[in-house]
Amino acid sequence: MGKEIDSKREANSENLGYGDTINMNPILPLTKFDQIGVAVRDVDQTVAFMNQSFGIEFLTMEMPRAKAFLRGKKVEFIPRIAIAKVGKIDLELIQILEGEHIVKEFLYRNGPGLHHLGVYVDNLQIAVELWEKAGGKVIQETAHPDGIGTVYLDTENELGSYYIELIKL
Repeated sequence: MGKEIDSKREANSENLGYGDTINMNPILPLTKFDQIGVAVRDVDQTVAFMNQSFGIEFLTMEMPRAKAFLRGKKVEFIPRIAIAKVGKIDLELIQILEGEHIVKEFLYRNGPGLHHLGVYVDNLQIAVELWEKAGGKVIQETAHPDGIGTVYLDTENELGSYYIELIKL
């Protein structure tokens, strides 16, 4: 049985020559990250710090109230976010003004810091179906009033304190 597993693993991987392999048949093939999300207590203070310290210009906005399912529970929240383009990556600062949200949980457990790596997807529903079909779980799923959809994948055991976020713009 061990040889059968090894041959299947080899058939679905590419050896890089350093003992590492790339899975040629991943659950969700990701070729890049589009966003880095940082949980903050105060977006405006963090924007001022980032601008003064690093010259990064942000677009700051309070988003409308949104509904989500957080760990299976229906919740509502109002986020305040700031977005900046840093190279080819969107840097997102997130503050939850009101309600329950995965960012609020994160701040309570960890304080401010790297919260997620975001990936823009064309079809959020298909991406989630692939993830769940392979046994993956979703921590939070949100349908924003403006048509944007986001899903935080349950990567807590594997990645520690940060998540992979699927984003449909």
